[in-house]
Amino acid sequence: MKRILSLLPALALLAVPAPADDSAPGAEPAAEAPAPAPHAPVPAVALERDDFYETWIEDRLSLGLGFSYTTLTSPTRPKDYDRNKTFVGFIWKLEDVDEVGVVPELRYRASDHVRLTLSMDRVSGRTRNFNQAKHSDGNVEAIGPMLMAEGLLPLCDDTLFLHAGVGLAYDFADFEEITWWHLGYASRDAWIARGSPKVRTAQDHYREIKVDDAFGLAVAAGATWRPHPRFELDLSLRHVWLEPDCQFGYTYSARKGGFKKHQDGDFTLDHLAVALVGSYVF
Repeated sequence: MKRILSLLPALALLAVPAPADDSAPGAEPAAEAPAPAPHAPVPAVALERDDFYETWIEDRLSLGLGFSYTTLTSPTRPKDYDRNKTFVGFIWKLEDVDEVGVVPELRYRASDHVRLTLSMDRVSGRTRNFNQAKHSDGNVEAIGPMLMAEGLLPLCDDTLFLHAGVGLAYDFADFEEITWWHLGYASRDAWIARGSPKVRTAQDHYREIKVDDAFGLAVAAGATWRPHPRFELDLSLRHVWLEPDCQFGYTYSARKGGFKKHQDGDFTLDHLAVALVGSYVF
């Protein structure tokens, strides 16, 4: 028994396998450590998004805000007592109102020589009535979007370029009547003599002028300077031909028929506008 126990350590050593020898014939090579995993691939959607921005947006799209100065170019008509040559009724003259305004602009440069510009057109005038000691009947206003296609002439390594183009404006027009005239008084003095009321007291009707919305043809020219890749400054001169139709009449109570047209006319709102706009370039 003692002899068997003395042989156990030697048997344990024989049971442990010897390390494999790579140089031995028929020996299998030791397994290599796994290589580090490569970076995960960028999703196709992200690649498409970056490609779309770089191709269609970057250095092409700009959003800006600035100021404009607007003045009417056809402000007078003949003082015609037959009221056939005036704007409408006895209104023969328009005076500039709110010449300075805020101008938002969105531009898209389709190529090195073509640009589309979406901006805001706005013009307003105070009417003068020659039959009422040159008193005003109210103010006419037209405002709306204007889309222009412009040709570009790059200069100075594309940091400065000239532009010119044509476009179309769609203006929503309205007429804001002066209180005394709207209430139907014969004159401003007669209205004051009654205590300058704010509601109808002297007549059974209101005077009113309705102005239709209208399209206008526009031309523009100017220059754009880009002192920084993400900023540009644009100076432009625009001329817009705009002539909305209008109707002068009286508004009665509902039981008397509402608005009844008395005369057709039009307001010639042709105008020049100088605009200075700063823009961020995407």
